[in-house]
Amino acid sequence: MKILFNEFIFSKSCDLFIRPYIFDKPDSLTDEKLNRQLQYDIAARQGPMRNLSSKRNYETDMYSSKLNCYIFLVISFIYHCSSQEDKYNEELYIRPLSTGHTYFNLLFTTVVSPDILKSNIIHHYHLFPKVIADIVRSNGVSEFHVSLTQGLWRYDHWGMPIVGAPPGAEIWAWFKPNEQQDVTSRWKSFVHELGGLLCASLNFLDSNVSTSSPNYSFRPQSILPVSSTSYQDNSFLRYAVLPREIVCTENLTPWKKLLPCVAGGSNHKGLAGLLDNAPKLYNSVYHSLRMDLRQICTNTECTSTQLELSMALAIVVDTTSSKPDHNEWTFRSIFGSNVAQTCSLSSLANIYVDLQLSQTHSFNISPEPDYSIKQGSKPIIVYDLHDEKRKNTTFSLNCNYKKQQTVSTDNQEDRSSPSIVVHRYATGYGVRDGGIKTMIKLNEEQKQDQITLVYFEQIPWYFRIFLHTLKITMLDNNRTEIKPDHLSYIPGKDRELPYQLELVITTKQSILISFELEMVFLKWNEFPPDPNHGFYIPSAVISTMLSSNNKSNNILRSLQSYSLNQSLSSAASDGFVRLYSESLLVNLPTPDFSMPFNVICLGCTAVALAFGGLHNLTTKEFTFGEKRPRIPFRQRLEDLRFRVIAARHALAQRVFRSNQQQREHVE
Repeated sequence: MKILFNEFIFSKSCDLFIRPYIFDKPDSLTDEKLNRQLQYDIAARQGPMRNLSSKRNYETDMYSSKLNCYIFLVISFIYHCSSQEDKYNEELYIRPLSTGHTYFNLLFTTVVSPDILKSNIIHHYHLFPKVIADIVRSNGVSEFHVSLTQGLWRYDHWGMPIVGAPPGAEIWAWFKPNEQQDVTSRWKSFVHELGGLLCASLNFLDSNVSTSSPNYSFRPQSILPVSSTSYQDNSFLRYAVLPREIVCTENLTPWKKLLPCVAGGSNHKGLAGLLDNAPKLYNSVYHSLRMDLRQICTNTECTSTQLELSMALAIVVDTTSSKPDHNEWTFRSIFGSNVAQTCSLSSLANIYVDLQLSQTHSFNISPEPDYSIKQGSKPIIVYDLHDEKRKNTTFSLNCNYKKQQTVSTDNQEDRSSPSIVVHRYATGYGVRDGGIKTMIKLNEEQKQDQITLVYFEQIPWYFRIFLHTLKITMLDNNRTEIKPDHLSYIPGKDRELPYQLELVITTKQSILISFELEMVFLKWNEFPPDPNHGFYIPSAVISTMLSSNNKSNNILRSLQSYSLNQSLSSAASDGFVRLYSESLLVNLPTPDFSMPFNVICLGCTAVALAFGGLHNLTTKEFTFGEKRPRIPFRQRLEDLRFRVIAARHALAQRVFRSNQQQREHVE
């Protein structure tokens, strides 16, 4: 077996010779003997090599060797500095749910210096994906957030997710001020490049028909300079959503290749190795891919910032089995594989299991955790994959449910029900007029504190909103109607702009937001290929700050850090949540697209039936022959009589011959 080495030879004058060295290794040669042989061969080759250069080329060789030495030292220094600045964490959060489902959230966080986005500096990309840096730098993006989701998160049954997402594709981004390029052109280029990277249909979001700029709902999550006023202007913000986008393996594959431990092709993938079996991941009731880029503080004084790229995969799996009183799951049953090896590039590799369901359900988790932490009233156990006892070993988590226990509701608080739940539905009948109602429910504990909500709706232009029908009603006994603190309304424009409605509401009760709308008649060429499927209205967005003292709030992620380790270690969460309602499917006035088909079929049938006669009339050649004399009727009767007599005579002869042949045969 031949082995290629880079042979580094230093002389007394710090001359460095770098040359390839091919060594033919026998199969019987051990590694120890191989090292001795290499040292002997290199030492033997160094002597003749120094004598190869003549006096004439000595100075040139010395200059080139010193230059190679300096280049080698500079590259080593750059690599050392970049490896110190880059930081990569991988985390897995697991929460058993009361409905028999289990919530898994894989989080991969990469933190680098923000100088990596400067265009006048040549950078070495160690852990940060170069393609993301190129897209962000070329389009002047300050921060962006994109999600691809299949399914709907059930807030009333599953509680709060770490990060919410609407069904379909959602993307919003803040852009830096640039006098040379406007935001619209940069947004168009950005969504095209990001859609090509993730194999998603984000190119449909490039125009103003499907984008908006909210005032309150999507504020920057990056750490901004105090003197910066450009980010206070929502003209640098673009928000768009595509409810019909389908998430599949073609989106997971390029997303997964951006992870450091997967991009290198190593078998030591760490938690990313759980993503190899895609069919298992998509056999779930909820699936969401996320990518978030922003700037965060490096210390409490926020004297310096870092760039944080967060990539998350959230799934909700139905772990119930055929036995209602006993079910279990493992990593192999959920993901199709175990954690084979830890990723050596990661600074942190933890698995968190939320045990808030343990007081109402009995289940065992193995192996034993390394330690446990408590955030508020939520007990959480932690597994450290970088622990010495787990190095070079396969790790798997087993959860075995037992029979559900009966617990008194007087002593047990319902911590699975969230403080706020949103539900939206369409009203009206027919295909001309309709309406939308959004119900925002607060639990009894949350009603003790006043809460401020930001309600945002982006309605396509073919649903015309009547603003005078807007009503905000408190769901109490009196059904009191209230007014919003702030109202922002931008009317839509046919085939140019969507309708944008944003409300700031302060309340202590559950509320109902309703308004009426009108369906527009579209042109025949504006309908999609499946017009009878209906048209989607994107999810409503509700943003609020919940009290961290509320025990029913299951908020783990903080705006200060996307890392679960830092969020769990903090004394209290900041309480910011963003909820998404259902996306609505509404039928528009649709023409009978089968009529052209019927007309074509009828026309083709008529042409086919008439074609034969028309063809004969147009192609047949008519000739005139001689007129035959007319035979009298009496003569025709005589001819018929003679034909009958001749036929009877012929038949009699045939019978006579047949009888004669039979007699001869008998004799």
